[in-house]
Amino acid sequence: MLKDFFSNATILIASFAVMGQIFKYMPLSPSSSHSTKLYWGICYGVLGNILMVFSFQINSTTIADLRHLAIVISAAFGGVVPAIIASIFIALGRVTLFGFTETAFVAAISALLTGIVCGWFSKLNIQPTLKAFTMNLIGLFFISIVFAIYIEETKTLLNVLLNHYLISLIGGFFAYHLSVYIVNSNAAERELNLSLLKLQESEQKLHKANELLNQLSYMDGLTGIGNRRHFDEVLNKEWTRLTSTESPLTLLMFDIDYFKKYNDTYGHLAGDQCLQTISSAIKELVANNPYATFCRYGGEEFALILTKTKLDKAIEIANLIQKKIQSLKIDHSSSEVSDIVTISIGIASIIPNCDLQPKDLIHLADTSLYTSKAKGRNTISTL
Repeated sequence: MLKDFFSNATILIASFAVMGQIFKYMPLSPSSSHSTKLYWGICYGVLGNILMVFSFQINSTTIADLRHLAIVISAAFGGVVPAIIASIFIALGRVTLFGFTETAFVAAISALLTGIVCGWFSKLNIQPTLKAFTMNLIGLFFISIVFAIYIEETKTLLNVLLNHYLISLIGGFFAYHLSVYIVNSNAAERELNLSLLKLQESEQKLHKANELLNQLSYMDGLTGIGNRRHFDEVLNKEWTRLTSTESPLTLLMFDIDYFKKYNDTYGHLAGDQCLQTISSAIKELVANNPYATFCRYGGEEFALILTKTKLDKAIEIANLIQKKIQSLKIDHSSSEVSDIVTISIGIASIIPNCDLQPKDLIHLADTSLYTSKAKGRNTISTL
């Protein structure tokens, strides 16, 4: 008999471990949702029926097992709702699995009473371990009444009760504390996963912030196009890439004609707006050119890097840029070449090789730009 009770206790404890894994992210507590309490109540009810399947026969109508502990543990952790649901499933299992007899009916009533009383008792504000122990005694009390009614031999009754109480109290103690351990372990794992998720989100935000900061470090704050740092990096990278390809690297340098006079006449705010308007227009013009990189070189001077672009094509692009700026019709009454804003452009194109450096291309383009200025501005010069 003791061996049978021990087997029942083993099934009980193992089942709690399995249930803890199944519902790892759906913990049972008095504050859990109704659906969570329903799922747990059903599971405890199924567990009670499994324990009955592995029960042992005392006489022709009476069986003994630890089904009441499924109700006790459900009440200890979830309160009234899962306890009553579990007791209903166990009561139904008692009368369907073993036949509808008087003993089965009384045992079913005993299970229901255990669920109701333990559910009510779970509301009391007492120490949790003491509460679980007391509810275990409540379940044993109702079982004792059933055994007392249907076990006629006193010796057998006492033997059954002794073994039942012994295994129920010891098994119940271990089952309860195992459940507490599983609950705490699952809570710690959920907390750890949440912390890892937050850490991952923080890393992603930090990565995005670093990317944005990196982008901003290469962007001109006024015009929103690449700055001098971006220009230098792209030019050096393209120079290195094209060194062994025999492909041309072309550079357009241009600045606004008489821009200092523009600022003196219209003010620096208007000057800033002029720079923004011009840079936006050129940016739009070359937006679909995969070989173009447009940057602000400094002050009123801009640069356009063109890869895989020969000189004749670069001249076409320069003409388009010049016409685009003129079409903006930005007033410039202080200009000595026109009553609107105009630009001078210098173009240089070379095939990168190991004997030259990017600064040589810049020097050539800058020289071309000064040639345009020397010719009266609003012109295009090449080298």
